[in-house]
Amino acid sequence: MLSGRVSYKILITLGLFLSLTDCSVERNTGTTRFYHGLTSRFNIYFNGYESFKEGVLKIDKSYRDDFSELLRVFENSDPSTVSLCSSNMETAIQKASKLISLKSITAKPDFDSKKDLSEKEKALLEQKEFNEWVDDSYFLIARARFYKHEFSDAASVFSYCIEEANDPEIKTESSIWLARINCERGSYIEANRLLNDTKPDPKSSKQLRALYSTTMADLFIRQKKYQEAIGPLSDALKLLSGKRVKYRLTYLLAQLYERTGDTEKAISLYREVVKMNPPYDVEFNARINIAGVFDVNSGNPEEIRKELEKMLKDSKNKDFQDQIYYALGNMMKKEGKNNEALDYYRKSASSSSVNQNQKGKSYLALAEHYYAIPDYMNAGKYYDSTVYFLDQKYPDYKDLKAKSQNLNLLVTHLNVIQREDSLQKVAAMSKNERDALISGIIEKIIKAESEGKTSEYADRANIGQYYENERRFQDNIAQEGKWYFYNQTALTFGRTEFKRKWGDRRPEDNWRRSNKARVSIQQASAGQDENGKAQTDTSKAVTDYKKPEFYLKDLPLNDTLMNISNEKIANAYFNAGKVFAEKITDTKKAAESYETLLTRFPDNMLVPETLYDLYRLYKEENSQKSEVSRQRLLEKYPESEFAKIISDPDYYNNKVAEMKMSAKLYQEAYNYYVLENFRESISVCDSALENNPTDNLAPKFMLLRAYSVARISDERSFKEELSKLIKAWPSTEEGKKADELSAYLNKKLPELKVEEDKVIAAELYVADTAALYSFNVIITDPAFNINQASFDVISYNIDNYTNKNYRTDGILVDNEYIKITVSGFANNSQAWDYYNSFKAEKIIRNSTGSQIMTFLINNNNSKNLDTDKNPGRYYLFFRENYLTGKKIR
Repeated sequence: MLSGRVSYKILITLGLFLSLTDCSVERNTGTTRFYHGLTSRFNIYFNGYESFKEGVLKIDKSYRDDFSELLRVFENSDPSTVSLCSSNMETAIQKASKLISLKSITAKPDFDSKKDLSEKEKALLEQKEFNEWVDDSYFLIARARFYKHEFSDAASVFSYCIEEANDPEIKTESSIWLARINCERGSYIEANRLLNDTKPDPKSSKQLRALYSTTMADLFIRQKKYQEAIGPLSDALKLLSGKRVKYRLTYLLAQLYERTGDTEKAISLYREVVKMNPPYDVEFNARINIAGVFDVNSGNPEEIRKELEKMLKDSKNKDFQDQIYYALGNMMKKEGKNNEALDYYRKSASSSSVNQNQKGKSYLALAEHYYAIPDYMNAGKYYDSTVYFLDQKYPDYKDLKAKSQNLNLLVTHLNVIQREDSLQKVAAMSKNERDALISGIIEKIIKAESEGKTSEYADRANIGQYYENERRFQDNIAQEGKWYFYNQTALTFGRTEFKRKWGDRRPEDNWRRSNKARVSIQQASAGQDENGKAQTDTSKAVTDYKKPEFYLKDLPLNDTLMNISNEKIANAYFNAGKVFAEKITDTKKAAESYETLLTRFPDNMLVPETLYDLYRLYKEENSQKSEVSRQRLLEKYPESEFAKIISDPDYYNNKVAEMKMSAKLYQEAYNYYVLENFRESISVCDSALENNPTDNLAPKFMLLRAYSVARISDERSFKEELSKLIKAWPSTEEGKKADELSAYLNKKLPELKVEEDKVIAAELYVADTAALYSFNVIITDPAFNINQASFDVISYNIDNYTNKNYRTDGILVDNEYIKITVSGFANNSQAWDYYNSFKAEKIIRNSTGSQIMTFLINNNNSKNLDTDKNPGRYYLFFRENYLTGKKIR
């Protein structure tokens, strides 16, 4: 390159000379080509290319490799490099575009037509562009676009260069860059085609041949064809110069040999990297990898171990201790010393480090160990930590995350089994044994806290927490039962089976109006003793882990609670079997889980589907057991959906056809709604619901019908339609939407809410003349002083009914309202006298103006109120049936 002083002298002299001539790009002469070529090179292109090189240098100086993974062949493949060089690349694009705009010569040269043209002149006439720096500018734009990861634009310009450039080397290099773009896009077949069609001539420049070889190596590495990548990467190293690129690609080559199992060659290359005197982080990782690939069977592991332990003591390695521990763990694992390996992996994971990826890898090593045993409980915890700390760009991250999620589901169900079994075990103890156990726990807590060890015991929520983590349980307990709906067959047929056996029910409070005998498995157990009777509020004691009540709160101490606990266990075994079979693919464990459910809970509602799943599970591996499950299902549950699937080959296909027909009808009803033909929409919905009332599209039909009714009727009719949907399909998205709309209407039109509550109350409660009443005071403010209110009622009784021996109990119900019960009336006439005499506004001190209601209630209705937990609803029933001219005495 000419020096700045000489080049400027030339340009000044040339400018003076050419100022007398016409040098427009519209003319194509030897003089104009020379002038515009010279000014392009030393002015516009020079500045653009300098900016390009500055951007590349910024990447070289700032980019940091992740040595725990395969290095990238090209640093600029990393999207993070775009921000480093973007402004420089944009300047390069602007300069090159300016050159093309101002300096492009496309006019044909003017030769003497009387003379025969030389071969050189003929070739010149065939060109489309006559300024050689225009080709270079297009090529510069394309590369700058690539560095900005604007691959579509870059590909267009490279393609233009391949078609139009005059310089053969630019054509060839553009093809290689186009192959690189296809690598970045994952189009490996096209990249391979381009490289096969563009192999450089052996006489071409080293830079071009090196680019070709590194691109070929990158193509193979991206496809995990590590053996094939070794050759071209080795060729590239022979052609490249520069310390940084040499030690990077030598390190990568060592990694490739490590991946292909040639540990001897890998160690040799890692040692070569160390000899290159690279930056310390490169040298450190090379030494760590030497330990990682070391063959304990052919070398001296003690020597490597001592070197690693020495590195641990070096202050320079303070921030790298996690990697050293990890390397030691890998060595111990190779030697078959699993306990020592696990210890080192844990030390690695717990080491303070900014390298979160290494922490994730250490947890992964622990997770894989426990998964292989298999110990799914521990594996789940460690996979959970793995995906938390690992970078999402980590290879196979998506697979690891999916495995973690599957194990979390499994562990959730296993925790339910473990927790409920442990609670049942304690509940089965005699009262003295149970009290002694709880006292022992509390003593340990007090002792531990006195020694400064608070977390070990204080974090335990109850006795069940001796066996599992309460937080995880609480976060995931809502997943119970969901696997029942994940399987498409169960989704289609299971809902029908459930409703056939158990009827329509709502999992919220109100489902009891349809099935008063069955208890929700989500019902809270607090507030009942061993006989199922209500207790006074112990909310403070329940949160104090030094009080016995804290450990008693979840124990199933009566038949109702024991049934709830058993239902949870049965569901957990069923769901665990689903996860084992469909997500973990451990058929042995799946079968064990299903068989345990059948053994422990032979009459559970899940038995038909469990038998069906066992039939399918055993079908490939144990035809005899598969047949046993099939026969049991057909003999004991011949009318179940699952028996019909097995016995009738066309049953499933017919159901699928029904589903398709339902979908078609729904689309038809929806189209009518969009066209505002609401009566036709309602008609189609009615037809679909009449033919398939339990179809999985039924809630959608019901919601669409409700919307159509709303457009042609009033709010009351709309509310009635919503209530039907909420009652039939409460847990669906449509049911939840209906609930929201219903709540809005209740707020807008309170009288609709009153009407609805009256209907619900009529289903929940019975006006009974024979059953003995008790008297209830309800205070709707949970913050009201319960002790004061109870004292006021007791004082009133003492003052007015000294000889009656009435009993008074006060309780805070679900932290929602206060209920004070007066019982012990000899007959209902006495109860009515008490009711008519009791004036709450005069008896209970109510400085806050809280709402207070009083009513009489019999024992059965009281039980329903305890489950419904809506005293206002019963109060409506009481007034409607007892006070409005219908007093039953």
